[in-house]
Amino acid sequence: MENDEEKSLVGSTRVHSPKARVHLLYATIAAVSGFAIAFVIGLLVGKAAFRGAASTSTLGSQAAWGANVVDGGTSVPVLSWIDDQLLTTNIRNNLQSLTVLPHIAGSPQNMKLAQDIYTQWVNYGFDDVQLVNYSVLLSYPNTSNPNVLLLKNATGDTIYSAHTAQETPLTPGENDSTVAMPFNAYSGSGSATGRLVYVNYATIDDFLYLTTNLSLNLTGRICIARYGAIYRGDKAHLAQTYGCSALIIYSDPEDYAPSGTLVYPNGPSLPPYGLQRGSLLEPEGDPLTNLVPSLDGVFRESYSSVMASGGVPSIPVQPVGYGDAVYFMSQLDNITAPNDWIGGLNVSYRIWQSENNTNQAFIQVNNYQEQRTIYDVIGTIYGQVEPDQMVILGNHRDAWVFGAVDPNSGTAVLQEMARAFGTLRTKGWRPGRSIVLCSWDAEEYGLIGSTEWVEERQKVIGPNTVAYINVDISVAGSTYLSIGANPLLYQVIYSAAKMAPITTTTSTFHQTGDYYDVYHSVHDNFYWMSNFGDPSFTHHQALGLMWFKTAILLATIPVLPYDPRDYAISLQNIFASFVQQYGAVLQNQNISVEYIADELEQFVTASVTFWNQLQTAASNTSISERALRILNNKLMNLERAFIIPEGLPGRQFKHVIFAPSSVNSYASATFPGLSDAIFSALHPTPSVPPDWDEVALVLLCLCGGFCKLVHLARSTPTSLSSKAFSPFDDDIHGAFNQCMGVDTSNIAWEQAQLSQSRGTAADHSVLRIQHLFDAAGIPLPTPICSLLRDVVNLLATGKAAPSISKFLAGVV
Repeated sequence: MENDEEKSLVGSTRVHSPKARVHLLYATIAAVSGFAIAFVIGLLVGKAAFRGAASTSTLGSQAAWGANVVDGGTSVPVLSWIDDQLLTTNIRNNLQSLTVLPHIAGSPQNMKLAQDIYTQWVNYGFDDVQLVNYSVLLSYPNTSNPNVLLLKNATGDTIYSAHTAQETPLTPGENDSTVAMPFNAYSGSGSATGRLVYVNYATIDDFLYLTTNLSLNLTGRICIARYGAIYRGDKAHLAQTYGCSALIIYSDPEDYAPSGTLVYPNGPSLPPYGLQRGSLLEPEGDPLTNLVPSLDGVFRESYSSVMASGGVPSIPVQPVGYGDAVYFMSQLDNITAPNDWIGGLNVSYRIWQSENNTNQAFIQVNNYQEQRTIYDVIGTIYGQVEPDQMVILGNHRDAWVFGAVDPNSGTAVLQEMARAFGTLRTKGWRPGRSIVLCSWDAEEYGLIGSTEWVEERQKVIGPNTVAYINVDISVAGSTYLSIGANPLLYQVIYSAAKMAPITTTTSTFHQTGDYYDVYHSVHDNFYWMSNFGDPSFTHHQALGLMWFKTAILLATIPVLPYDPRDYAISLQNIFASFVQQYGAVLQNQNISVEYIADELEQFVTASVTFWNQLQTAASNTSISERALRILNNKLMNLERAFIIPEGLPGRQFKHVIFAPSSVNSYASATFPGLSDAIFSALHPTPSVPPDWDEVALVLLCLCGGFCKLVHLARSTPTSLSSKAFSPFDDDIHGAFNQCMGVDTSNIAWEQAQLSQSRGTAADHSVLRIQHLFDAAGIPLPTPICSLLRDVVNLLATGKAAPSISKFLAGVV
């Protein structure tokens, strides 16, 4: 925007740096993964389109890609220049400044931090800096009417009152009036009274054990579960599904303060009355504006409709520390818990409170929901060769309290990286591809800030993402390095890790999986980090170097450093795991997965050939810009092959290979849509009978994805014309979107054929697909055509069609 149109940072106006003069097609990312882990890297790539006529020019000097920087008159590799640029002192100061005060999403302090980051990035010389705001529904505890958790006797007298108003302050700074009271965001409001039932981690297997193996009726019971294993929102959803009237969640010492570890403030483990806050929201993003950005004037659902659809629980949910939990767990006097249900409390772990015990638990939750403004900060350094292609680095800024580990250990490193990028800019450096830094807001509530940003820009940012690299937590200890990544990124991450001085130690430091003991508590503060987490801040520095170098490799290497062979190996492992788990079940239903097995085998072979092509191209200094773009587009489309626009059945996730389990949003499932459909068919309810046709539809999407994958890897880049990149989607659930290598120059012919046809919509759809496959030289068997017609009819009418059964029997 022009200078005279700029507004103040304060308020709802969107602010844009005055240096911006270029409109940029932003890169796509699905909602940013906000899991509390030591280091998370995710790749979410879009389908790239070749813009303009074919080019025969060569790339010219490699210097244009920004691999080197001129420093003191000498050209040096950026990958080595950065080694002494990220300073531990700066990272420490950044973290201390970020964590002086609590900064929950929607608070004045979190807005101030956004303004500070915006100003810093502008001063660092970024080409474009934006402060983008959204109006979203957030949830807060009621400070004038705190939540209550009591144990009462038969006459209604209170035997015990849990610490629900405030965690016990143990170090200076913790006794702050702006510390959010212990609560679970989006919990149902109201009260419940009843006897207790222990549900272990409250997983689906735990509830099935209670209701199937033990034949217990949980209706009306207040269930008590320990944190861990699955997302807390799934615990609440399952507790409600199985009839519980309320849920108490506690941090068991077995998981957060095991025997032999010192508790805070004398050690890193969770003290008795420390507890974990957290959200219960199931869909990602603003709960009232699913799949659309939360801008002023957009339609918003009612909160009651979100609750009715299962997006938030209706039952009250309250977190407590293990110092409180022991009083409630001691009321359980019947049915000995299995060995793997036993934690570290000084009680006999039992499951059921019998009728002989007349004491009852009472819970009152008074949380409220309120529309608040949140702020994302987006900073961009434009690339000089492919400015439309982007490498995005992200971290969220908001915290439940002080957030020294989650998320501000990552924020402190991101800020030091931003300073280093600014130093590079003063030396005239630019990357080949654009680099975008993102400071997200309201991630803790359900990835809200990042989701809204993507929803607002999804139509223009989809084609241009090279990679998204997210670090919520840079350091939560020193025992191991935890990385989660798309297989295409394995090799580039290995390369970056080899160039970073990352070391791990064997110590008494305790972590629960990818969590740390004081996770989401008031004790996750600068005192904890500077005394127990990383006193020297050298692990922060090492992680920053790895993060920075990963971005540089992706932004400055002409042929994208993806390895399709790793993708093939990962798909083989995923498929083998799936067959081991569900092969017999599918066989009993006369369902064949032989087509997927065949396509996967072909892709493994094709991936090696494709890799060899990439190595040849990488060593060819005279490769044309057009040929390079085609190769990179093919690489990016490998990931895109498994994205279905409509999303998995009943869910917002669009990737049929990499997506969370429907009963654990923290963990991925093997072929998630298919696994969910099979699970539902195996565990029918009176209201949801088994539906194997649903399994068939998801299987079809997988088949389409594998088909595209094989032909992407097989097609020879030099045989593709620029027209091959025109967007052209089919009508069948995204299962047979345009394969790379299909020349769509005869779309007019196809449209003419359709206009002359008097067939059904299904016939039209099949005709479109037949033409696409014919143009690519790929035979489309008659059984497939029949199947596609029936699938369209099934989608339109909801009734099963004959050829689906044939498909399941293995005709294809």
